[in-house]
Amino acid sequence: MRLQFIDRIKFNSVGMKVFGFYVASMIVIITVMGYLSYDKSAQMMENKIGGMALQNVQQMSKRVDILLEGYEDRSLLVVGNKDIQKQLMGDFMDEKERIQTNNANTAFLSNLVNSRNDMNNIYLLSERGYSYRYSPKESFPVYNSYPYEYFTEAWYQQIRQADGRLVYFGIMPSLIKGPSSEPVFTFGRAQKNMKGRGEIIGVVLYEVDPAEVREILAEIDYDGSGINVMIDDTGQIKGDKGGILLSSKLDIPFKEERQGTLSYSIDGQEMLVVYSQLETNHWRLVGMLRSDDLMKEAMDIRWYMLSLGIVFSCIGILLAIIIASAVHRPLQKMTHAMRRARDGDFNIRIVDKREDEFGYLFTHFNQMVAHIKELINELYVQKLLERDLQLKMLGSQINAHFLYNTLDSVHWIARIHKVDDISTMIFGLSKYLRISLSEGRDEVPVSQVVHLIESYIMIQKVRYKDKFTLYVQADESLMDYRVLKFIFQPIVENAIYHGLERKSGKGRLDIAFTREGSCLKFVVTDDGAGIAPDKLAELQHILGGEQPAEESSFALRNINSQIKIAYGAQYGIEMESSLGEGTKVTMTIPLTKRSPAQQVS
Repeated sequence: MRLQFIDRIKFNSVGMKVFGFYVASMIVIITVMGYLSYDKSAQMMENKIGGMALQNVQQMSKRVDILLEGYEDRSLLVVGNKDIQKQLMGDFMDEKERIQTNNANTAFLSNLVNSRNDMNNIYLLSERGYSYRYSPKESFPVYNSYPYEYFTEAWYQQIRQADGRLVYFGIMPSLIKGPSSEPVFTFGRAQKNMKGRGEIIGVVLYEVDPAEVREILAEIDYDGSGINVMIDDTGQIKGDKGGILLSSKLDIPFKEERQGTLSYSIDGQEMLVVYSQLETNHWRLVGMLRSDDLMKEAMDIRWYMLSLGIVFSCIGILLAIIIASAVHRPLQKMTHAMRRARDGDFNIRIVDKREDEFGYLFTHFNQMVAHIKELINELYVQKLLERDLQLKMLGSQINAHFLYNTLDSVHWIARIHKVDDISTMIFGLSKYLRISLSEGRDEVPVSQVVHLIESYIMIQKVRYKDKFTLYVQADESLMDYRVLKFIFQPIVENAIYHGLERKSGKGRLDIAFTREGSCLKFVVTDDGAGIAPDKLAELQHILGGEQPAEESSFALRNINSQIKIAYGAQYGIEMESSLGEGTKVTMTIPLTKRSPAQQVS
């Protein structure tokens, strides 16, 4: 049963095409609108979340800047202390003075540390060997316990090259105690000789408890979907909340702006990255959020849009079935009626009163079938008329033969009475008429056209005597090709009447049938009176297809039109002339052994 239903469905019918087009259009529109709506909502959510994350990073960067500014202020107090200077330079008069200086420095650093209970160690590293370490976790300082090889370390040289500016190293194991030590937040500053020429006499290295920095980085975790890190100019991570990423490096192509948002893939995970540059040391505070976790709401929207798309698609398909059926039923009626008319039943009529386009088609179909029936009834009358026409044509052929016989009789009578001019003209006229009539055919072989022109020239020779000399050249390979018979003689006639007749003295007429590729060239050249330039330009415009201002050159225009209709617009007549020197007319037609009518078809 289902297979029979499927067999009845014609998938190439207009109804099925309307149904398919409607459904396809609806699905495309719903899909595009759903995708654009989801994409726009996801973009808005991403921009909103990114903006909020950027604000959080900016707030954290301000807090970190405040913290680092506090570290810098405390380090500046050490720079100008005279006992610190004395300690680093080793400028003691005796052991007693050295002990007093150490005690003074211990008291000073103790007060400095107690202002904020976050310092782990302070190292005074002298280039003269009088190094010193103070730690609030120990009750006494350590003196001269550091060998000179520290001065060759990269971090030491980095502090020296900063020339008194504070250098931050971030959260890392102690530079003094080695990689196995607990991570500390480290920074340092070079110490200069205030009494001398400002030469560097050592550095002060600070190791601060990183808890406060980590607390700031851990305050916002974006609902557990992200992490905040602090990186230097090279992308090296200098701080995170757990210390897990300290040895890592971020190769993120940050923009030149001090703060911004971008998307970047890290280890195959698409991340939303927000960053803000610190004011104190130009490091960046970077927040990284997983895009999948942030776009959970967007995923809900996507499934909601998908559900709506499915529901509306089902509704649309139902409407498409109704619309396609409304188009298909009247078309079926029309198709059925046309099949009946094709089988010869011209009494078929479509009975369906509609006010739409189908009603218009039904009405005019009924009128067309009725008109066809009337035409069929008239066909018998036309057949009778054709028979009558055939009888008349037979009679005209009899009259033509009577004319040929009469002219032959006149010709022989003139020969008997030795009237040669009359005999020649009658003979030429008889031959001309016999070829030109050609039993009613419009096209003849080129050989007959040559004889036709020769017969015409024979008659004109009697009239003009020795007015001109004729030269005919005909390529023998052209003789079997068929051409229109009436398009050649008027060109020769124009050459005689308009060229040679107006010439004083004897003229020359050259007629040539030549082959050029797949074309026949019929060239007529005379050395007669020629054509004035303005008249020649007018004739050339007429041959080019322009309408003449007045009825003139009817023969040339008519022949040229016949050639273009029979053979094509690329063929026709060309004319060249010089006043007083002569005229050359060239006619170009294609070579064919079929009739021109068959060729055009």
